[in-house]
Amino acid sequence: MDINAITNKSDLSLRSQQQIQIEQVSALAKTLGLKTGDQFIAQVEKVTQASPAERAELLKSIETALTQLNKNSAVPAVKAVLAQLLEQKALAQTPSLKLINLAVSNPLQTSTSATPPVPTHLLSYSIEPVSVGQSLLLQLTANQRIQILEPIAHEQLNKVISLITSLQSEGKALPASLLDVLRSVQQGSVQEQLAVKAQNAISESLRQLLPVKDRGQDLLEALPKLTQFVQQMPPASRGEWLSSELQGALKTVANHIRLTDQLTNPKLLETTLNNNGQRFEQKLAQALGLVMATANATVQPADKQIPVTTAAQAGLGASASATDKNQLANKLLTAGATNLLAAGVAANGSKTPVINLDKIIAQDLKGALLGVLHQLERELVASSAAALVPISETGKLNLAGALPQLLAFMMQKQPAELNQKQLRAQLVMLMHQYTLGSLAKIQLQQIHTLSHQLTQTDQPQPTQSWQMEIPVRQGQDVHPLTIQLEQKWVEDSEESTEKEAKRVRQWNVMLGFDLPAVGKLYAQLALLNERLSVKFWAEQEKTLQQAQARLDTFKAQLEKEGIQIAQLQCVPGLPPTPKMSVNYSLVDIKT
Repeated sequence: MDINAITNKSDLSLRSQQQIQIEQVSALAKTLGLKTGDQFIAQVEKVTQASPAERAELLKSIETALTQLNKNSAVPAVKAVLAQLLEQKALAQTPSLKLINLAVSNPLQTSTSATPPVPTHLLSYSIEPVSVGQSLLLQLTANQRIQILEPIAHEQLNKVISLITSLQSEGKALPASLLDVLRSVQQGSVQEQLAVKAQNAISESLRQLLPVKDRGQDLLEALPKLTQFVQQMPPASRGEWLSSELQGALKTVANHIRLTDQLTNPKLLETTLNNNGQRFEQKLAQALGLVMATANATVQPADKQIPVTTAAQAGLGASASATDKNQLANKLLTAGATNLLAAGVAANGSKTPVINLDKIIAQDLKGALLGVLHQLERELVASSAAALVPISETGKLNLAGALPQLLAFMMQKQPAELNQKQLRAQLVMLMHQYTLGSLAKIQLQQIHTLSHQLTQTDQPQPTQSWQMEIPVRQGQDVHPLTIQLEQKWVEDSEESTEKEAKRVRQWNVMLGFDLPAVGKLYAQLALLNERLSVKFWAEQEKTLQQAQARLDTFKAQLEKEGIQIAQLQCVPGLPPTPKMSVNYSLVDIKT
């Protein structure tokens, strides 16, 4: 881009193109307080197509300057001016040449008076696509030219000016480069856009998932009765009710249900937490090489937030159609059998280990549930017609207990008495609904973590929060162990001084049980450095007394492990219900 002062528009045939440009750029630099390499802002006030006469006048002045140069000179400065003039000549010969009126200013310029500097008006000519009202980021180059760095959106320009004004008012040092300020603003805008998209995805997922979750349908809780029904059927006829593939998928899910004794094994407990569905998409991405692998730990250091992908982001949201879910689930489940990931041949000629996606999917609770969903989707197609036939004995089933009631009804009958075609259709439909209910619970747990992370993006010491459940079997019933895990930063009274408060990481864990024998029982553990505070809540008086009677033994066990007990108490009733912080509207105002 080349410039001329507006007052000199008609005086293009002056002494020397080089001298004219030097004087104009020097005046601009002096007015705006610029030096070579500095950047400034220009507002496009007027754009007109250069007429043939105006282009001819420009060419005439350039030709005059060219004749004054020794074109055979080997002096570098002369060669540079010659090249510059030839470039301007080619520009002036372009039919699409435009004359552009600019109002330029330097936001980084420090005003010597209370009045802000008045914008300088210039005339420029260029073939770059610009429009009236557009803002441009320009730079003063070493060869006395003005270079367009990039256009600036109106919103971005306002943020740049606001940021610079704020720094000036606070007496802070101004950035050396406007481009650095713009990049910072643009990066913030990208993060804001991603945050808005994530918020919209969360809001939409909640609208779809909460009704499913509130129905109380959970395949895991009904799985023991379903397994019992299958086992009491003659082996030869089991495949007529549930295909061998579906039976295998159900066994995979059943492997994720724990017995109470198994939870006392630290390694098995760690594996269970790691495979509870929260990190399913992340583990798939790691296996596919889409993200860098991290240590298999459910809880990572506070400076490494656990990246959790919601089901909606992975294409598995409840808002997706059944076909979409089935297609994606099918891709996940068949990838391991047909597309083992081999990283190639190592330098020594040996093959690197392959990653079996089937194994990764089966080892995760969410993956296992998706496996069941995939098989049920296939069987729904064949049984959809029969499902429309009403069943008198099961027509009054309530929504939450429909599957257990249907299983109880069928187990009371002899196989020969059962209308296999119709009952099987209802069984498959209910299993499908209950599987979606189990997936909805996991997806809501993932959304909780993601929602919490979105509120911490601008915090210097972000906190973390997870909600999860472990299915635990008691006899023929499955009761989930609920876990609320939080990490936050608090002031340490023992480490802090009078002048400076030291903030340390504190872990809070809330465990919730609801068992037939003891009722609702909650345990809250708060770990600060090596000091542990424990509080128990019990809904039943008998359970509270039993917990109090074992406090001393429990304290001795903890102290034996080297843990300092700061507080240990039992409280009647129930603790405050942990809630998911959702800052987004669940009501679509358009409807």
